[in-house]
Amino acid sequence: MQICVAVDLSPAGQAVIDHAIKWAKVNGADLLIVHVVHDPELAPAFGNSVLSDVANAKKVLAEIAEKAPIKCTVQVLQAEDVSAAILASAKDASYIVVGSQGKTAFERLRLGSIATAVLRHSHVPVMCCPHQDKAS
Repeated sequence: MQICVAVDLSPAGQAVIDHAIKWAKVNGADLLIVHVVHDPELAPAFGNSVLSDVANAKKVLAEIAEKAPIKCTVQVLQAEDVSAAILASAKDASYIVVGSQGKTAFERLRLGSIATAVLRHSHVPVMCCPHQDKAS
C-alpha cells in the first residue's frame, strides 16, 4: 500500500508529513512525498526561481525521507496546475494526504484551494489535515 502526501515546505507542511508518516507506519504503507513547484513559464504570476526552488525542495524532503522510520519516496514536480500534478503522482496510491492552509471562504474563492481541488477530483480517499491554528 502507498500513501501519497502532498506538501509545501512550511511548518504546517512538516506537520502533515509527520502525521502521514505515523499513519503509514500503523498501516504498513510506503509514503510518497510530493511537492509541486510552479514553473514561471507555466504560471508567471508566481515569479519564483524554479531551479533553486526545486533543488531546495529536493534537499529538504530527502532529509525528511531519510530520517523516516518507513520507506519514503520523494517527488518534486514543476507544474501550472498543482492539484492535477498531485493527482497524477497519486495514481498508484491507496490514499492521499493533504494539508489545508485554513483559508477563509473569500480567500478560497479568490486564490483557489489545492486541497479542495484534490478532494473533488481524487480517485482514492483523501485525508485533509487542518491548519494547526484552525484545528484548535
